Amino acid sequence: MMLLEVNALFSAGSLVTWLVAITLVLLVVVIYQISRAKMLIRELHSVQRPSPVNFSMVLLLMLAAAGALVFLLKVGLEAQWGMLNTMMFVALPYVAMAIFFIGTIYRYRSRGFQVSSLSSEFLERKKLFWGSQPFHWGLLVLFFGHLIAFLFPRTVLAWNGTPVRLLILEYSSFAFALGTLLGLLLLIRRRLGNKRVLVVSNRMDMLVYTVLLTQILSGLGVAFFVRWGSSWFASSVTPYLRSLFALNPDIAAVSAMPWLIQVHIISAFSIIAIVPFTRFMHFLVAPIDYLWRGYQLVIWNWGRRSIRSSGSYYPGVKSRNN
Repeated sequence: MMLLEVNALFSAGSLVTWLVAITLVLLVVVIYQISRAKMLIRELHSVQRPSPVNFSMVLLLMLAAAGALVFLLKVGLEAQWGMLNTMMFVALPYVAMAIFFIGTIYRYRSRGFQVSSLSSEFLERKKLFWGSQPFHWGLLVLFFGHLIAFLFPRTVLAWNGTPVRLLILEYSSFAFALGTLLGLLLLIRRRLGNKRVLVVSNRMDMLVYTVLLTQILSGLGVAFFVRWGSSWFASSVTPYLRSLFALNPDIAAVSAMPWLIQVHIISAFSIIAIVPFTRFMHFLVAPIDYLWRGYQLVIWNWGRRSIRSSGSYYPGVKSRNN
């Protein structure tokens, strides 16, 4: 009787998918715990200064690995290898979300003071400004563009019903994507070209650059070679994403899409999965409340002119708090 109920709830394919997803989550947790234990051991027992890391070479190796992986995905997805579509578009999303929530909660509770962007603005500011502004603004516009197509697909399709409006949306999105890519390249150049910034860098920063480059370049490839992404996103990708949230994945439409779109979707879920282990965590604690909080009132208890000419070691008015 119990076996019949299990068979009624899960088909053989979905059961295998869930088992693989749980196994991958456990594997990632184990690897993270092992790496964290090794890091703590090095911090406690290491007496030698660690040798400098060639981050340029690390980034090149990661980019080469990403290129090889994209090529394998292209070949496998086009040839419909085994359960590759199920793994990438059913198992991967749930694994990525599980890692995101479990890893984020764990890191926030165990290392809450490290949840930040690890800003290096005080080390070098000018190049950071010219890279950070187009990157963040472009990324923000693209994110909300995808979000609007997910939440209001019919509105987007109605807007695209007029060719002129469709072209305006496509060209503006492509321009913001180019701005995001330009900003990211400037940020990479700044980090790899400044010794002071390299001191506060790590290998996970190079991984962040790799997945971001993969995501942005695949998105630009989709916009240039596939075209009219706002329409097919609203009509095909939105139902797929909603089926994931409904715990009833429908990958028929996504499996039939060009490989560039599929790689773009896979890299997006990969970004979600690595959030707890990288500086991506900072967007979860962004000071958004600054937009509506009241102004802080600062009252000086001395005159600006007198304080500059004072010869006292303790200028100003003595505090009334004892």
